[in-house]
Amino acid sequence: MYRFHTLRSLVYGLMAMVLGAGLPDRASADFITATPYLAFDNSIPGAGTAISPFAGQNFSYFHLETFEDHLLNVPGVTFTGISGTGVTSVVVGPLNHDSVDADDGAIDGSGLRGDTFFSPIGSSGIRFDFAASALGTLPTHVGLVWTDGGFGTTVTFEAFGANGNTLGIVSAPNLGDFSIFGETAEDRFFGVRDLGGISAISIKSPGGGIEVDHLQYGLANGAVAVPEPASMALFGIGSAMFLGFARRRMASDAAANRVA
Repeated sequence: MYRFHTLRSLVYGLMAMVLGAGLPDRASADFITATPYLAFDNSIPGAGTAISPFAGQNFSYFHLETFEDHLLNVPGVTFTGISGTGVTSVVVGPLNHDSVDADDGAIDGSGLRGDTFFSPIGSSGIRFDFAASALGTLPTHVGLVWTDGGFGTTVTFEAFGANGNTLGIVSAPNLGDFSIFGETAEDRFFGVRDLGGISAISIKSPGGGIEVDHLQYGLANGAVAVPEPASMALFGIGSAMFLGFARRRMASDAAANRVA
């Protein structure tokens, strides 16, 4: 009887783990919405409090993509967007970039001399996906800076959890001035924190193109590693095989107990 109850407890525990792997992501994400942003940190004078909420925090890994080398080449990131989406200097040309202010070495109200990431139709948006296979684990902190779009537009930011389900959507209305010449007072940071892991983010703003900058993401120290989808699939197959064996063993033990 002891063996029967012990095996049954183990089976139920494994069933909970397998079933839990397929449940929607929990709604516990912490969003940061439309905070002013002039620099990643205070290493360049003049930013004041308009810096990244992630600056100075303790991470196991952290990556910041400023696009100043005219590439998207930080590890474990891919993007999705319509035709013409990419690093601004590549898909548009050398003029009228609206970079984060500090990227040209000075906080002076202009982002014309830096680079960004661009989509020609802001309502279609830009999505960035993160790969646990390249990073080791999914990031727990992800953010980016909206630097330009339609005039007086509403910016919408969405994040997705480890299972690919939405963690939530936030929006900020009336962003964007009436200029495309690199002004930086309008730049706003959008971010999300979730210890369960973040697999993707997307950002949209109707009324024209959209520019973003300072894509940043990291794994908080002490966060539990999020398994890759392939690992979860193998775990599920192995667990299913074990559950089949366990059910037969439980039936056999029960029959033996009835005879006894």
